[in-house]
Amino acid sequence: MRRAIIDIGTNSVRLLIAEKLENGEWNILSKKLNSTRLGEGMSQQKNLSAAAKERTLRAVADFVNDAKEVGIDDLYAYGTAIFRDSPDGASFAKEVEEKTQIPLHILSGTEEAFYSYVGAAGSPGALTAVVDIGGGSTEICMGFGNDIGFRTSLPLGCVRCTGQFDMVGARGIGELKKHCFELFSRADEVAAVKRWVFVGGTATSVASMLQEMEEYDAKKIQGFEVNPEDVTDLLKKLFNISYEERCHLKGLRPERADIIVAGVTILDALMEYFAVEKAIVSDRDLQEGLLEADVISPV
Repeated sequence: MRRAIIDIGTNSVRLLIAEKLENGEWNILSKKLNSTRLGEGMSQQKNLSAAAKERTLRAVADFVNDAKEVGIDDLYAYGTAIFRDSPDGASFAKEVEEKTQIPLHILSGTEEAFYSYVGAAGSPGALTAVVDIGGGSTEICMGFGNDIGFRTSLPLGCVRCTGQFDMVGARGIGELKKHCFELFSRADEVAAVKRWVFVGGTATSVASMLQEMEEYDAKKIQGFEVNPEDVTDLLKKLFNISYEERCHLKGLRPERADIIVAGVTILDALMEYFAVEKAIVSDRDLQEGLLEADVISPV
């Protein structure tokens, strides 16, 4: 059985195609990404821009065609924070459904946290927290194996916070970190966790930059260990170079150059707030978790 997942996020649209093996595990056949920036200038009082919607619709339609061209009709589409927060998120979801003929489910914040955990945590014999820093929100989910405990979604994201704070000034960095600390207080239940897993574009970009990758290599991302000192040093480096220099930085996709400072600030603040001594980065995330959405549901 083969299945395709389309994840429509605040910053990008992603396609995952996978095949279920006889042992019940999923083998990832391909992944694609298109940074459409649906949430540009995002605000709970502001409608989605016509240009952003057009870019996103085109990307979703292209990915639907890609899936059908390889014979996949088992296709699911999901929307995340931008659909929850935008005044016209629900109406745009209907427009996507009408124009692509693919049903689109808008995930709640806790659903997003749950499926990110399912996709990334694995089955370790240790209490684990999975953190997904996205474009519009940050999800934190804690569990022990398949026993899921605390989970939450916070209005923190690299696109959202780039619009809210001045990311070219030291004062803006400080204000964003203070804002992060205030929101992280809602998740104090995870403070005792020792095993942390980071997923999402910010986390994988950090792992890629720290390894100075010329080309993205999922195998080198999966399980890569980061510590707070490396993240803090990377944030200082990113802050002290220009946008143009970030565009040419090894390991960073140029389309993330304008939002990466906010993303790394959130990650740096999280490691400081929860005293995270080390964490692993996972290339497996929300999409992998959503492969099982028809059989595993949040409770």
